[in-house]
Amino acid sequence: MYQIFEIKLKPQEINLESNLDKIKRLNWHQNGNVLVKEDDGLRYILDLSSFTFKCVMGELFLIDEGKWLPNENLSREELVTAALTDLEKLPFKPEISEILRIVKHL
Repeated sequence: MYQIFEIKLKPQEINLESNLDKIKRLNWHQNGNVLVKEDDGLRYILDLSSFTFKCVMGELFLIDEGKWLPNENLSREELVTAALTDLEKLPFKPEISEILRIVKHL
């Protein structure tokens, strides 16, 4: 499995239980303090205990590991943009502190 990027979020108080219906309607599934969304072979993982949001995918083919810049890989940057849009739809509005554009083999 590969991690395509990681977004670090600013810590905040989040009450999942009061927002669970809305979260489920957005196709997120809860597993403890982790919210997971599957989309076209990608898995988005929002870990509310560490305030991180990751995009991972299976090992269908080899991907070069390492840092990448937005203008170097437009398809990956589209994933980041789509992920940010999904984050904005969540009822608790997480704030971004940093975007790490690094492909890692997990």
